[in-house]
This record gives sequence, C-alpha cells and structure tokens, in this order.
Amino acid sequence: MAADLAAGVDLLSARSYRRDGVHGRLVHDLGRRIVSGEFAPGELLPTETALVTQLGSGRSAVREAVKVLTAKGLVRTRTKTGTVVLPEATWNLLDPDVLAWRYQASPTGKQLDDLAGLRVALEPEAARLAARTRSRAATAPITAAYQRMAGTVADPDTFIGHDLAFHRAIVDAGGNLLMAQLSDLLHTALTAARQVHTRNVRRNKRTLAAHQAVLDAITSHDAEAAGTLMRKLVTGARRDIRREQHQKTR
Repeated sequence: MAADLAAGVDLLSARSYRRDGVHGRLVHDLGRRIVSGEFAPGELLPTETALVTQLGSGRSAVREAVKVLTAKGLVRTRTKTGTVVLPEATWNLLDPDVLAWRYQASPTGKQLDDLAGLRVALEPEAARLAARTRSRAATAPITAAYQRMAGTVADPDTFIGHDLAFHRAIVDAGGNLLMAQLSDLLHTALTAARQVHTRNVRRNKRTLAAHQAVLDAITSHDAEAAGTLMRKLVTGARRDIRREQHQKTR
C-alpha cells in the first residue's frame, strides 16, 4: 500500500474515536453495524444486558459507547423503550467515524454519488486557489505526487494512494483552512471507499494526461483553466462511478 494512502489512514485514526480498550472497540463495532444497516432505522438495539452478553463487555462500557453513538446522531435512548436507531438523515455525516463506517462496507449508489458530488463542488475551486499561489514550496507537493502517480500507474493500489495525495496537495496549496478541513473529511471517505477507485491500469494511464493538464495549469498560474480542468477530471470520475454501479446492478 502506498505511503500516502497509509498517511490517509493515519489521519483518519488521529481524528476518529479511540479504538483501544473495550469501550473504543464497542463504539466502532456498534457504529459499523448501524451504518451498514444491520440495525435498521427505527429498530431497537439489543438491551444493555443483551449487549453485555453478546459483546463480552461491562455495562459501563456499553453505556459509554451508546453515549458516543448518540452524540454522532446514530441512536437515541428513550425512557422505558430502549435505544432506537435513527435514520441516516440525522447522522453527523461529517464525523470522521461515520464517514469511514459509511464507505467502508457496501455504500449505496446514492452515497457514492454524494461523495462524488462533493468533489465536484470542492475541487475545482481548490485548483483555482492553488493556481493563484506564487509559492513554489506550496505547489511542489502537487508535482511530486503526480510524478509518483506516473511512476506507479501499473500498481493500482499504490497509484490510488498517490492520486489521493495529488488532490489533497492541491487543496493545501490554496491555503484555505476551512477547505482543507473539508478536504480532510473527503480524504477520509475516499480512503475508506475502495469502491470509488478503479483498478483498471489502462484507465489510470488515460487519467494521467488529465492530471498533468491540471498540474500544468496550476504551475503556470492559470486559475480559470485549473478550475475548468479539475471540474472535467472529477466529473469524469463521477461518471465512472455511476457506470460501474450501473454495471453491478444489472
């Protein structure tokens, strides 16, 4: 696996809820099961006693895990009723854990389309901002990531890591801190969602030219071209996702 993809996992680990200890494992276990649909919206979670038995943990750990999931918008505890699973619309979809749980398993076509749509909304402006910077130090990581992409195009998993680093470096170069935090979340989802990355070496080779065009526009400080070319690039990626999802459902 590429170092950059591993860095993305490290970023996710740094921002996600702790995974060590019984309490942390319970949060992630129950969270994944809820987000994957094992527990459907409106359904009650097993009782505290049942969860203690099923998960082999203490009552305090179960209670704390439920509190964390409540804060993430996944469940709500009702007096005399129990803990009910809430619909996806109430989830904190920008929570790093919810994002990872949502895209790690089997995301729906709608969820993947949401992710692709966020890229289309964010990344063209990020490219425009990157093209306006005059700092070579700010744009050097973009060039380095592209060169690593070109050198690993025959190794899809490594290529994916460098592709993610390329797009993240563009956001960093723009210097917009709010956009950078949104990009962190986008990176978390893209790292988790292996379904959005093609392992077709031939197609990856074709995308190199599009990435090179974005890079050239940024380094030549042509902001409008950078934005237009990035929109074309991420829109094409969204079409690929939709095509692959359509083929899977046929």
